[in-house]
Amino acid sequence: MHYKVRYLEYCFAKMLSDCKLPCARTLAQQLLWGMSMKRWILMLFGLVQVCTLPLSAQQPVTPSDSLRMEQVVYDVVRHNDRVTAMRYMEKAAEAKAKSTGAWDDPMLMVGVNNLPTSFDFKMDPMTMKMLGLSQNIPYAGQKGLQEKAAQAEAAMAKQDRQEQELELAIAAKLAFYDLFFSLRAIDLLMKQIEVMQDVVASVKSRVATSQTNPEDAAAAQVDLWRLQTQLMPAAHAVESAQYDLNTLRGLPTGKPVPAPQTPMFAELPENAEALVVAAREYYPPLKKLTEQASGYAFSAAAARRMLWPMLSLSGNYNFRASTDMEKRDNMVGFQATISLPIFSRRQQRAMAQSMDLMKQSAVVEEVQLAREIETKVRSLYLDAQHLTENLRMYSERIIPADEDAYRNAFSGYTNNRTPLATLLNYALTSFRDRLTANQIEYELARTLAEMERYTTDPAQLAGDQTESNNQAKDK
Repeated sequence: MHYKVRYLEYCFAKMLSDCKLPCARTLAQQLLWGMSMKRWILMLFGLVQVCTLPLSAQQPVTPSDSLRMEQVVYDVVRHNDRVTAMRYMEKAAEAKAKSTGAWDDPMLMVGVNNLPTSFDFKMDPMTMKMLGLSQNIPYAGQKGLQEKAAQAEAAMAKQDRQEQELELAIAAKLAFYDLFFSLRAIDLLMKQIEVMQDVVASVKSRVATSQTNPEDAAAAQVDLWRLQTQLMPAAHAVESAQYDLNTLRGLPTGKPVPAPQTPMFAELPENAEALVVAAREYYPPLKKLTEQASGYAFSAAAARRMLWPMLSLSGNYNFRASTDMEKRDNMVGFQATISLPIFSRRQQRAMAQSMDLMKQSAVVEEVQLAREIETKVRSLYLDAQHLTENLRMYSERIIPADEDAYRNAFSGYTNNRTPLATLLNYALTSFRDRLTANQIEYELARTLAEMERYTTDPAQLAGDQTESNNQAKDK
């Protein structure tokens, strides 16, 4: 029992601190230790509503005070260190691609030819001081093909970065939904506790006038207590969702999180065809396989070009020392060296064949992944349709019918026409149906987020938008 009191004291003090109240810890101790256990729980979760501004119509959330899902996604994409690491890898691949197609450096040659052992430069007329230059000429075009292969690798690194951004953006949306619907569940629970309090008060008034048995009051009170025991797990769910959001956004774990705005969901298209087309166009792992196959093709072509003879051109200028008796002219020389790929031919052919096989592997993997993505998108689309229909059924029919049934049962119980068991059943059924509708909407939100994993254009995320803006400023 003592640890529960301490936990409530901690949660109460934390909420008072988040509300900018001074001496939060002392105030929490004074308030909590002077209350009964029932009032503790009600006070604690009343402060949940006040300090975190949940979905109550009595205190509407203004845009400046609330947390928008778009802002969460932006914070995650811009500040998560996993994305930062992928950006470094992307820049490294781009830098490598820029240098891959460069020619080999020219070779400078300095020396002496035909120098006698006496080291007399004028003794022999063929003694020459030589200055030369040689250059390998990649006329076969293998350098350009290698550069294109490196550019494909850089494009793969970009797809890796976009995939990481997309995964984190979806994780941010899921964490946002966890917080939003957990707060809504607490809101529903608090409203149901108020309903059960009205029922308990009505039963106790009838017991006081000897219109019913004390056992009915005890049964109603037990149902109220059962509801109150659900408050603590609900608070844990909210706190866990806040921790996840702060972690994804790169913020301190315990930093207060504003109340989330009500998320808006786009209408489902009439069929899944447009979603499948978008998934094939935007999904980063699929585009990565396309770039991978392209890179393997360029590498195979470069290996085949290495079967061509390599050409190296060189030239030199030779200085000869004149004597008093003889004037000696300087001399020049030119040379073309052509390699004969006799022994390396087998190796280069094997390398080209290996790259061709790897390209075929990437192509068939891309085809299979496209099939799997299409299946997944169509399945998510059907799930979203069914959840939307179920949510509409609960919102338009089941919950209004529950409210009418409860009101009639409460009126009947007040007039001695309805037994207490029926009233309690209608009250709890209405609450369960509201929780079920909340859970269905939560599952719908997660399903739509999973669908966006495949159909969202990664270039529209905050990372690419900010990068393009910075490039525009640099120009």
